[in-house]
Amino acid sequence: MHAIRLAPSTITHTRHGTPSHYLFRSGLSIMIDLDKLNDANQQSRLFSVDKFNLLSFHQSDYGKAYRAKTASKKQPQKKCKNPASLANYIRELAKNYLPNTEIKRISLLTFPRILNLTFNPISVFICEDNTGKDCFIVYEVHNTFGDAHSYVAVIDSCNPSATHIALKNMHVSPFFPNHGEYILSYKTRGNKFSVIVRFLIERMPALTATMRGEFHPLTTNDIIKLMILNRQFPLRPLLSIHLEAIKLFWKKCTYYPRPAPKELSITQSRIQNGDE
Repeated sequence: MHAIRLAPSTITHTRHGTPSHYLFRSGLSIMIDLDKLNDANQQSRLFSVDKFNLLSFHQSDYGKAYRAKTASKKQPQKKCKNPASLANYIRELAKNYLPNTEIKRISLLTFPRILNLTFNPISVFICEDNTGKDCFIVYEVHNTFGDAHSYVAVIDSCNPSATHIALKNMHVSPFFPNHGEYILSYKTRGNKFSVIVRFLIERMPALTATMRGEFHPLTTNDIIKLMILNRQFPLRPLLSIHLEAIKLFWKKCTYYPRPAPKELSITQSRIQNGDE
């Protein structure tokens, strides 16, 4: 199995209703095996784990370590400890929902740091059991205010392709209200993948966000080639979000101020029924 792969993609956001809006751009993610970080660190001289490089992956950008890091920025008197293993954190989280299941492998689909800068609107942790089947998924969402929230999904072995639905529990866009539901989906077929997030307000579609792509080997040549082809540069997702926000402002979309963040940091989803 690969320690790490590149995952170039196309990303779309479709705002439904009035005013409508559409975003289309290219992206460059990585799919990394959290139990093979040492192997991933040696795969290219342009990629590093927990160190500076053209592309890099840092465990402190996720989970408890990320929340501790952002808390220390807001309260400088607190010091962040060195982050524990991200794989251990995900296994501990999965144990709360699948106490009798051993997590054999954890893969993470996420945006890497580029020249040590990154912004991850959504990262997807995929857990496999001893049989190699996906059994648990964590969708970790970050907003531009430094908040993070995880939506977790237990995969039904009898219906592994089912989508999951969860209550929205973190402010993301100032142009949507702070209530609603997400329909979450991560799928692979051969070497291709897709992440689809649908946002519903009172069961009516408000936003559909998609990321579709194909896995490639992570080599020095492929890093250079795909960064050029996908026009990647530091903080591109964050700059893109602010550019689209300006467009929505000019379209006179209703503005919703950010509420005080909830203490809750994890929301469990449920399998979506056919009538939802």
